[in-house]
Amino acid sequence: MIDRDGRIVFGSLLVFVVALTGSNIAEHQFGASLHDHPVLSFLVFGGVAVVGPQLYLAATEEEPWSRERVQFVTVATAVFATLFAADAAGMWYLVLASVGAGSLFALVCYEVLRWHRMTVDEVRPPPTDP
Repeated sequence: MIDRDGRIVFGSLLVFVVALTGSNIAEHQFGASLHDHPVLSFLVFGGVAVVGPQLYLAATEEEPWSRERVQFVTVATAVFATLFAADAAGMWYLVLASVGAGSLFALVCYEVLRWHRMTVDEVRPPPTDP
């Protein structure tokens, strides 16, 4: 039997395959390809197949693994945004590059804030009961 994490990840991959199938049908019927739109490709591939299930698992599970999942999501978002930005042009390149850079910047800010809170809690004496 597949565990809960596996079911969620496989379910998102199934949704991804259905989206790619729908994209191929739309390409043959209307001439609109998913490959011609890098931002939409990024949202389908990066969002549905990778980021979506990891964020869902991070939001619904216990604390020890959620931080690692959020870190994975931010790095994966930056990598996929950079990869899809290579195929984009003009404003869409700037959008995807900003998403990638913003993702890494948000991760660095989160880790610095977390580190600061840990060091402040260590320095501050515990409260005493009156």
